[in-house]
Amino acid sequence: MKSKVKKAAFYMLAVIVGGCVPSLHPLFTENELIFDSNLVGKWSQPNSPSYWEFKRAANNKYEVTYKDEKGLAKFEGMLGKIGSDTFLDLYPQDMNIPGNDFYKAHLIGGHTFLRVDMLDKGLYLTGMNPDSLDKLLKADPNAVKAEKVRDRIVLTAPAKDLQAFVGKYSRDFQANIYGQTDANNLLQKEQANSVK
Repeated sequence: MKSKVKKAAFYMLAVIVGGCVPSLHPLFTENELIFDSNLVGKWSQPNSPSYWEFKRAANNKYEVTYKDEKGLAKFEGMLGKIGSDTFLDLYPQDMNIPGNDFYKAHLIGGHTFLRVDMLDKGLYLTGMNPDSLDKLLKADPNAVKAEKVRDRIVLTAPAKDLQAFVGKYSRDFQANIYGQTDANNLLQKEQANSVK
């Protein structure tokens, strides 16, 4: 039972996508959201049981499902642009975790931000590299408002400041906050009639 609670709390805070950095605040305001119908569908790597699925939701948002060998996670997805780059803000939803209301009041959902690179050959979803962010914040503590919580960085800046930070470092491969896309992580869109 304790391991289920720990696992649920972990998923409440973040998505595992080659590393993640949670934020208390969203990356975009409601009026900055965009919708790209090309993202709708199921995406996976060939011969992998893991997948991402995007469905249209209200107000230019997405219902996002991520499944891997450890289970299923559901998120509210919010897409937006910073400069010429597209980002997906994920926020956990439908967390059916054990415990009473007093316990649940202590859990805080976190936003995570993925850079979205949609190419003819497929889709890349790239998360922030927490080690690179830690290194950057040690060198420049004023780069973005953040706190360390149990050895983990949590972004605390408002949306406008987050956008400035992400825009500055998204393609800065020396800082490696997002890094370069990795061909091994290319996702392919599944055909509507294919069965996994």
